[in-house]
Amino acid sequence: MSMVKTLTYLASLLAAAALSRPRVPLVRLLLWPFKLVGGALTPILGIVSGLGALLGLVRRDWKMAGTGAAGTALAVQFLQDIPDSKAGFDAAFGAGWEQRIPAPLRLLMLPRRWSLLAREPGRAILQRDVVYAHQARTGTPLLADLWSPPPSVAPTGLSVVFVHGGGWRIGEKDMLTRPFFRRLAAQGHTILDINYTLCPEGDIPMMIAEVKEAVLWIKAHSREYGLEQERVVLMGGSAGAHLALLAAYTAGHPSLPPLSGDGDTSVRGVVAFYPPTDFLALQEPAAAETLGLGAGARSLELDRVSDALLARLFNLQCDDDASERSFLDMIPDMIGGTPDEVPEVYRLLSPINHVGQHCLPTLLLQGTDDIFGLLPTVRRLHHELRGAGASSILVEFPHTDHAFDLVLPQISPVAQAATYDIERFLALLV
Repeated sequence: MSMVKTLTYLASLLAAAALSRPRVPLVRLLLWPFKLVGGALTPILGIVSGLGALLGLVRRDWKMAGTGAAGTALAVQFLQDIPDSKAGFDAAFGAGWEQRIPAPLRLLMLPRRWSLLAREPGRAILQRDVVYAHQARTGTPLLADLWSPPPSVAPTGLSVVFVHGGGWRIGEKDMLTRPFFRRLAAQGHTILDINYTLCPEGDIPMMIAEVKEAVLWIKAHSREYGLEQERVVLMGGSAGAHLALLAAYTAGHPSLPPLSGDGDTSVRGVVAFYPPTDFLALQEPAAAETLGLGAGARSLELDRVSDALLARLFNLQCDDDASERSFLDMIPDMIGGTPDEVPEVYRLLSPINHVGQHCLPTLLLQGTDDIFGLLPTVRRLHHELRGAGASSILVEFPHTDHAFDLVLPQISPVAQAATYDIERFLALLV
């Protein structure tokens, strides 16, 4: 009985963590992993809490029954709040867009936005450590993993260049994404999951050059892998989403060329998980105020302890300068100055400043509780894309934090819903 009671309390606490949104920065940071796990496990937490509530009623343990009932209610609320994206797809692609997805491909996609027992991803062919380019300064090979459809699945001709996240400073390819890539490859798509030169060894223009070089590699090898050169899609998460958006919107931009200096880096679409879209809003209190965040605020406010923890998480302490570093100094350090000192660089490297009619279809996937405060600028990017006449879909996931797609994606309702949307977005670009 004590074990059941403990599980009931733990399940209810995790369900509460999934819906919580504390205002204190340190509490939000410490709760971040529990919020992600709680959101991913919500259906299971609801079942465990419900069984605990029933057993509490049978045993006349009213505290256990009440705790279990509360946990069940919280889990149900989380699941009910998972959004329906159909209206966004209707606005971007027109009514009846579902009928434009080929029937054989539709059968391979998730049939619903989430389920307790989601269909397992299919088989795929994985080639590890493919050299797609060489680092400009050192000649070091730039590596990628290539996911291809199995022989039993006809290639769609569509390829995805995936750019991992990590604050432009940490992370690498093959970062908790295998189930997602297997699923897409089993539908006939090809995925190039790339490494790129991280800061401080590389700066953002170098990263963009490498992302664009990956697009050129895909196009150069299109015949070998049964791909169509005009069906390349960029995709990324967090910092990788920023790079994907910027590379997608600046094809042919003279200040942001590929490594080889020339070539057609245009793509067919872009998918961005929780992207930084405007560096000025991340740095300037005045810019954040225009986004409705309050006078004197930044889009991200930190206390001293949470600032230090994030600085260590993103390896800011490993630079040559041994002085104490602030997480909020990460962008000026990377860009080479403050917005007052190099405003033109901030504008050049912010995707929101490259919006126009030339922008290609964009799918934005964003949690409303993002610990880095990215929601307002993602909303603004979406509205500006729509205002420019470009196709844009923004799916906001309530109660959801940064990196929601990387935690238990095969059972997470929110990760499943995001995958559901991506599958359909890619299918419409085939």
